[in-house]
Amino acid sequence: MTTKPKFTGKIRANPLIALERGGREVMLSLWKEYLSELLDLNPKSGRRRLLTERIEQAGDFDRLYQDWNDLTTPERADRWLLLVQAAKAVVQQTQETCLRCGECCTQGAPVLMMADLSLFQDDLLHWTEVYTLRRGEKSISPKTGEEVVLAEERLKVKESSKGGHCLFFAPNPNRCLIYDQRPQECRKLPCYRAELEKAPDVSGFLNRQALFGEVTELWEFIATHEERCAINRLATALQDLLEQKAAATEVVFDILHFDHYLRQMLLQEWQVPAASLDLLLGRPVNQIIQQFDLQAEMTPEGVFQLERLR
Repeated sequence: MTTKPKFTGKIRANPLIALERGGREVMLSLWKEYLSELLDLNPKSGRRRLLTERIEQAGDFDRLYQDWNDLTTPERADRWLLLVQAAKAVVQQTQETCLRCGECCTQGAPVLMMADLSLFQDDLLHWTEVYTLRRGEKSISPKTGEEVVLAEERLKVKESSKGGHCLFFAPNPNRCLIYDQRPQECRKLPCYRAELEKAPDVSGFLNRQALFGEVTELWEFIATHEERCAINRLATALQDLLEQKAAATEVVFDILHFDHYLRQMLLQEWQVPAASLDLLLGRPVNQIIQQFDLQAEMTPEGVFQLERLR
């Protein structure tokens, strides 16, 4: 009985010879390199994981791995070719397809566009499931990961308090609970071609006026709050406060108290659900103020008190 000589050459020097002479571990190493070049995705990405599973199932990779050491050179060539063809076919079939891997969903929730207004009109989205990032607030760019100051307000689906994923993402198995009615950003910026997309036009973002502008009394509250509690007004007052300008303290506390007591009025007199306030008025000012390294605490007397966080 003859045995095949053990392959001791360099894999990358001549991969064809490596496949011809090497054992299953050599084949596995070359297969991983091939997949990395073919898929061109982050090794930890959910899309790569799902594509790898589909490809290896289509190409019967597990069986090939087990059989490899016992195959003749022509058999290895034929089986490897079939595996590569299966890989290319799967990539071709899925190149413009969302695989619902959940990767986008776990990195945060979508910003809403004007086209998403119908989701509210059809009761697919509720006030309690969305919040407002107001003009002047700091946010994290999903593309660069850098902190940016918003030049216009954004309405955004809420994230889960456990893990920070989109409110409508359910794990095990990964799935979107509103996939067929998902927001435009989920449809227009899929992970497999996000780098080819231009940033959306600012005029395309959904805003509170589009939602509530025709509800006259409620919109007046929102507009007045935005004027009195504008982030830019708050930032200027806080800077003046650091420079010990006398009028700054009054402005800061006016913003804090107006924001707090307007929320209380909407809760108690209008019976607005508490979870809706993050959409109607944005995040509470005493939370936003933490972006400026300050903390505002309400005293038992109903007056805010400012402290430095560091």
